[in-house]
Amino acid sequence: MSKIAVAVLNRKGGVGKTTVAVILAEIALVRHNRVLAIDLDPSRNFSDALGFMKNYFRSSLRVKSTLEESDADAPEEWIVIDCPPNLEDASRLAVDFADIVVVPVRPDFFSLSNLGVLYSTAKKSGKEKSQLPVVKVGYDSSVMTKIANQLITERDYPVAEELPLHKHIPYNITSGRVWSTGLIARSRQPYERLYDKIEKAVGRLSNGIYDINEVWTDRKEEDAEDADI
Repeated sequence: MSKIAVAVLNRKGGVGKTTVAVILAEIALVRHNRVLAIDLDPSRNFSDALGFMKNYFRSSLRVKSTLEESDADAPEEWIVIDCPPNLEDASRLAVDFADIVVVPVRPDFFSLSNLGVLYSTAKKSGKEKSQLPVVKVGYDSSVMTKIANQLITERDYPVAEELPLHKHIPYNITSGRVWSTGLIARSRQPYERLYDKIEKAVGRLSNGIYDINEVWTDRKEEDAEDADI
């Protein structure tokens, strides 16, 4: 398997950025990948959460607080970068470095209003829009969710996955447990699906495929729809 570098970034705090980073890192570890976790956020919540995991994963997990060009040659199969909620030097370096920049967004104006600047900054770094997938966090049937969905569609932001809010996940992460402790398979599926889609997307991007729909279409779902016709 080729190396995968994923940054998790939104200029708005409190959107689930660190939670998504922790879950991606832990899924990679459970699937027997070595993981380099890079915590660029001064709050160091990513480091703290994964620090609890050292006893579970031992030599498969390495945590550091700086991103360097030499990390591209690191031996780990997955590099997960938790960015601060800004577009200053550390975040810009992460955007440059990553294959995929995951953008968690909540259904509120504050987490959506900064997306234009983020995508413009990424474009200046040579990133395609398909390399910055939105992850919808806690979207429901509310009017605000409908407005948020409309905005995402109108601006043609790629959507990788929709993640429900689950009270057990932040509890597990902050109490030193693996993120999925106590969750039934159905509750784990959206997060595991996001991981799988990122792996597939990196493969498609490496083959020169940048079309948003092609990069983020789940081929299994597509095949199932074809079979039903």
